[in-house]
Amino acid sequence: MKTLTQALAKTAAVIEKRVHTTVQEVTGPRPLQDYELLNKIGSAGPGLVWKLYSAKATREGTRKQQYPVVCVWVLDKQALSEARTCAGLSKAAEDAFLDKIRADAGRLVRFRHPGVVHVVQALDENKNAMAMVTEPLFASVANALGNVENVANVPKELQGMEIGLLEVKHGLLQIAESLDFLHNNARLIHQALSPENVFITSSGAWKLGGFGFTISADQASRDSSVQPFHYAEYDVEDSALPLQPSLNYSAPELIQSKTPSVGCSSDIFSFGCLAYHLITHKPLFDCHNNVKMYMNTLTYISSEAFSSIPPELVPDLQRMLSPKESFRPTAFDFTGSPFFRDDTRLRALCFLDHILERDNMQKSEFLKALSDMWKDFDPCVLRYKVLPPLCAELRNLVMQPMILPMVLTIAESQDKVDFELSTLPALVPVLSSAADPRIQEEALRKSAFIAKQLDVQLVKQGISPRVHGLTLKTTVAAVCSFSLFCYIYDGFLLVCSFRLYVEVEPYLSRYFVFMGRGKKICLSALRSDIECLPRVDAL
Repeated sequence: MKTLTQALAKTAAVIEKRVHTTVQEVTGPRPLQDYELLNKIGSAGPGLVWKLYSAKATREGTRKQQYPVVCVWVLDKQALSEARTCAGLSKAAEDAFLDKIRADAGRLVRFRHPGVVHVVQALDENKNAMAMVTEPLFASVANALGNVENVANVPKELQGMEIGLLEVKHGLLQIAESLDFLHNNARLIHQALSPENVFITSSGAWKLGGFGFTISADQASRDSSVQPFHYAEYDVEDSALPLQPSLNYSAPELIQSKTPSVGCSSDIFSFGCLAYHLITHKPLFDCHNNVKMYMNTLTYISSEAFSSIPPELVPDLQRMLSPKESFRPTAFDFTGSPFFRDDTRLRALCFLDHILERDNMQKSEFLKALSDMWKDFDPCVLRYKVLPPLCAELRNLVMQPMILPMVLTIAESQDKVDFELSTLPALVPVLSSAADPRIQEEALRKSAFIAKQLDVQLVKQGISPRVHGLTLKTTVAAVCSFSLFCYIYDGFLLVCSFRLYVEVEPYLSRYFVFMGRGKKICLSALRSDIECLPRVDAL
């Protein structure tokens, strides 16, 4: 009986596997079954073979995720095979390349670090495609630098995009911290640090990916059998199936010797090339996989090459790009560069990165200082670097009164879709249960501007009853005051009644007398304006 049971179980497993394989061939890898692709947002990975899509869960079991929107990575095997055939490459080269992709995806799943792209659903594949799911992404840094040739219908956010210096600083600092973790904690050497393997998340954080060429630092230090990468010696077309890291970002010790000395300093050289490209908007090496061109550029790097680099960064960058490994700083050393240390705006962004870890006193002091920094941040930094951590901190009831005005100010510059996707979910629980007078004041203050953009009937039916009720319930004079002022915008009465004014006037009178004689003039003017305007029942 036991043997029969085992045989039946084995048969059932075989049938299940065949059914799963058949379903996959029809519908695609598991991520394509579990998620609905929304928009193509970019490309990434070696040769930019991964196509990135924003997506949302379609299956009941995948809806309880921490991300309402995710990024689905799709690799079209058939298109890859066609490109390999056109380039005259062997099937063995294609298989080796796909093994690198699988190795990269496998390492991403195992990493649990905030500086590495977070995997939501592991790699799955069939004979036609590969797919995996990660946290929501904006694009790869390669896309942000203008490499969007293989992105059909380029998103408007990427069209003509220019990364500001403050964003570059913040991104480089985040990558430096991730490299420090990789080298000193994980004991790994990335070996393929380049714009294709660095990612910008939807919240503006810069993270590492592309671990297909990663090796153990301990193994590299004791094993002399590490194989060198193969690069052509003369001009060739960029390989359709890159089986080695991009030459434009590779350290010379990985290229010059048949027995390369691989170390963490090799990543620092690549990091220097990345920093140079981001700051100058052009690569230091542009070699088209030609080793001789690479070596010629390396030999004759002049001081003029650093003329467009900020002076405080030049010494550190020159050390990072030194042909001599011992001259290069560590990733941790680089974070102490004056390029980062002397920028107050950057320090503010770094505080926001870790705001959840600070106590309320520290947060309060910081937010007071931040309120004077608005003019120093461009809209892109406010939207992607400042707004997300502030929205997350809205859950802190003590800090809500200070943070809400900042969030609402930034939200004014957002378009409708962006606001509904990124900001509104954080505001709804705060405003639906708002009891703090300062929050009520701020909400009423903004109502005047918002109401003017809405249909009058909607204001009468949806907004005015709530404002009217709040005004009559509260005993806080400031809230009463703003509830009246929010009705009047450019001299037009949206919703008001003299009865409402009479009911709250005693509170306002005490408020204005307390605040000073100058406020009595405001009260008198307000009374005149309201008395000459039509009543609610006349509208």
